[in-house]
Amino acid sequence: MKGFLLTAFGVLILSFDALMIRLIEAHSFDLLFWRGLLLSLVAAVWCRYSMPKQAMFCFDAPFIRSSLLFVISTISFVCAVNLTSVANVLVIISAQPLFAAVMARVFYGEKSPLVTWIAIVISMLGVSWVLAGSWQSPNLIGDLLALLCGITLAAKFVNDRAVSNRNMTPVLISASIMIAAISVVAGDPIALQGNSWGWMLLYCLVVIPLAFILISIGPMRIPAAEVGMLMLLETAAGPLWIWLVLNEVPSTKALQGGSVVIATLLIHGLIRWRSNKVRIKATA
Repeated sequence: MKGFLLTAFGVLILSFDALMIRLIEAHSFDLLFWRGLLLSLVAAVWCRYSMPKQAMFCFDAPFIRSSLLFVISTISFVCAVNLTSVANVLVIISAQPLFAAVMARVFYGEKSPLVTWIAIVISMLGVSWVLAGSWQSPNLIGDLLALLCGITLAAKFVNDRAVSNRNMTPVLISASIMIAAISVVAGDPIALQGNSWGWMLLYCLVVIPLAFILISIGPMRIPAAEVGMLMLLETAAGPLWIWLVLNEVPSTKALQGGSVVIATLLIHGLIRWRSNKVRIKATA
């Protein structure tokens, strides 16, 4: 239950991701430089405070895989938001619970309970309903980048879950440094103007670090498929913030599908919590 709540809270904070990118109004790699640089600093401070005895950098296979997957998913997400609609990006990325469940089953033999598979199917139906109402003249490159983001994000969750005995938060440091190094060459970080600096500091120092620290802790306690499924909260909440702040009104189907996703997640969380409680009592 703790893993569920930590991950859910992290995803809820992350649901402001697309809104913040739109408010900053910067080229993708200009923003990615500051996102990578500041996230690496905040993550380093957090790791030093919370895990003083753990090394910040490792060079074993799980750590390297997690770092590279995070780099790819982050760059593809930010670029996708700037190339196609937010609704398209979030809906496409929401398919990643299916990728996570399949990858975990194929590569690590992790079996998700039947209730999780049922919840994934119902959630995907809700997402499909959103897709039916929001797929308007999509930009092909942006949509493909969103798909790449979903696949790599799912792979990262599966990779981190396979080493659930380790806290993979230090991955944020190495991955963010790589993102900043790539972006300083591909972009012009000093080009931000006016209010963009304020939004960028809020985004890079608060929203992103807090969200990904919580999401990095989550896979230590719950299966990869459940982590991936919780990411559907971003699909439901992300367009809502865009609507409230930027007045981009979502379609009726988007509201209906988002309601199905949120309701399914809440019911699934309750069922899993009750089943775990019963199992603990039986063991005792």
